[in-house]
Amino acid sequence: MPRTDRLMLLDTASMYFRAFFGVPEILAPDGTPVNAVRGLLDFISRLVEQYEPRDLVCCWDDDWRPQWRVDLVPTYKAHRVVEVVEGSADVEEVPDPLEVQVPIIREVLAALGIAVVGAPEAEADDVIGTLATGAGQPVDVVTGDRDLFQLVHDGASGEGSADEVRGLYTRRHRRRRGRPRGRHGPRGPREDQGVGRLPRRRPRGRRRATHARRAAHRLRAPDRAG
Repeated sequence: MPRTDRLMLLDTASMYFRAFFGVPEILAPDGTPVNAVRGLLDFISRLVEQYEPRDLVCCWDDDWRPQWRVDLVPTYKAHRVVEVVEGSADVEEVPDPLEVQVPIIREVLAALGIAVVGAPEAEADDVIGTLATGAGQPVDVVTGDRDLFQLVHDGASGEGSADEVRGLYTRRHRRRRGRPRGRHGPRGPREDQGVGRLPRRRPRGRRRATHARRAAHRLRAPDRAG
């Protein structure tokens, strides 16, 4: 039984793209690639185990490039269009081994009883924004898109309040030179510092001052040695 009354919203496409590029190739018995399927399910399993949400929703891109947004900004996602289709959604650039897995992901989510929510002429971001701001319960937004952190809200009465929205950011595992990548590729989601805030960076002036002190130290070192 869940120990919280939180709603967890998943930016599904963001997560399965990261899974596809982060998890080594896995083939089904018939040769179909399923690494994105496996990676996404691993993400969801860890999220549910760690955060124990009461409700879980996979938010979906019913239209990855809505025409009304293109009318406002003609260059919107234009770099990802491989074919313009008159009177219908344009064709998005998606690697073939990932494209064949998207219908499988939908089937697996349905088999597991996980709600998939989309809307006509809307992206998953729009669905997440609508549900997060009108849920009437604390919300966790899971995404690899930092733009969605604008939804983060501490809540009127602090943690656990009905209007609280936290951001959980999924990041890829950064491979260090000379070290093999982990078997499952991407790291699990992490809750950023300050709940939904990106890690702090030192002000540029302080960084420059630090570099200057180190340079001065190196210059003084021979005199000290002598």
